[in-house]
Amino acid sequence: MYKKISIWIVFLVLLMILFFTILFGSLLVHYFEYGARFPKIQKIAISIASVPINFEKILRYGNRLEPLKKIPRVHSERVEKITKIKKNNDGNYIKFYNKSINSNRNELLILPRYDREKQTSVVEIIDLSNLEVIHRYNHNIDNAYKDLNVGSGNTKKRFQYGHPLILEDGSLIAKNVMFSPLFKIDICGKDLWRNYNYRFHHSLELDHENNVWASSSFLNIDDSVLKNISIIREGKSFSNDAIIKINPKTGQVLFKKSISAILLENNIFNDSDIYMSTDPIHLNDIQPVYEDGPFWKKGDVFLSLLRNSSIIHYRPETDQLINFIKGPFFEQHDIDILSENEISIFNNNNSLMDDKKYSELLVYNFETKKFKKILSDQFESKNFKTETEGLADFSKNGSIMVEETNGGRILFYNKKGNLEWEFVNVSNDGKIYPVSWSRLISNVNMVKNIKDSIKNQKCSN
Repeated sequence: MYKKISIWIVFLVLLMILFFTILFGSLLVHYFEYGARFPKIQKIAISIASVPINFEKILRYGNRLEPLKKIPRVHSERVEKITKIKKNNDGNYIKFYNKSINSNRNELLILPRYDREKQTSVVEIIDLSNLEVIHRYNHNIDNAYKDLNVGSGNTKKRFQYGHPLILEDGSLIAKNVMFSPLFKIDICGKDLWRNYNYRFHHSLELDHENNVWASSSFLNIDDSVLKNISIIREGKSFSNDAIIKINPKTGQVLFKKSISAILLENNIFNDSDIYMSTDPIHLNDIQPVYEDGPFWKKGDVFLSLLRNSSIIHYRPETDQLINFIKGPFFEQHDIDILSENEISIFNNNNSLMDDKKYSELLVYNFETKKFKKILSDQFESKNFKTETEGLADFSKNGSIMVEETNGGRILFYNKKGNLEWEFVNVSNDGKIYPVSWSRLISNVNMVKNIKDSIKNQKCSN
């Protein structure tokens, strides 16, 4: 009934299985250790290897966003102690810990977070004088999602607002947390415009003329400096990160510049650097300069490049690189201008050589060319470490807000370095869900105008 199979055929099949298993594993090891060498094949290998994990996610979470994968820095006992201090009319809970409210604080927190109860990403405006939510954007992601093209494998329930920018009239400019078109909605959530021409990601900032600087990637290599890169890479694509200035009223592009072009024009890295990786730059922050100073001019921008662990000081007006800063930081995010001669750098400190290190907040002085650390003791005492993402915002009175993005946590310190409050995006199921780059607004006029816009809004249901 059954035909006998020769031993040599069985042996050959086993050898082929062993060979392809080793080859399969080698493709994965090479990708994660050295970067993409055979991107198309490696992408297929990763997809196959991810089948069991993705199947488990589907069974456990369906198409909604799953909780944070690992939260080693946020202790379970802390989560259990967090109390629900405010319930809004829509049933939304905002949870704070170590609460010590300064009622004289005239500032706002812009909080983009995933709301597990509603199974959607939300953007809330919180009055820091009482830690109450004064506005939640009623944006219909269902209608907008089909046009936002946020990437394969995502659903509207997995969409996350990334570093949303609030204007004085209460309108909001945002995108998916990574790689999507940019869009603008009014205070009632009505769509105003969308820009589909680039893949926007990471930070959004206003400059001194109230134009928007956005981190992006070109969909096509159209820079004259980059015309030979596709030949060098043998046709293999790479993430061509760029800075883009946008008119906030229309979404029209006013200026664009490839980071690769800046680096190549100034001999900071070579063609080989681009060849070795599909993500050789990883632009994660643009910080505009608002006022002239001894070391910069109004209209300049500071750029944070994660792959190079470096900061670029660039002048769009003259297409000139002013400074290239390397320092005691590794895979850093977020730059802020503190004074006429100092900037801050949020150092993720993501070194595989020493996993025990905490994230850091560094201050670089252009006059002395030296770095110093701030809030180091506070970060250590709160086990503050975010391997990726993260940011810091400074108020004019010396207060500092820091976001531990990987832990779904925000800490707020007053000018004396004392913890004023702590936010953890913990759900009623006891799990912690993402926050996606919050923002502190401390400009008095802007705070007033936003509050007035919220108060005077006339939104139809």
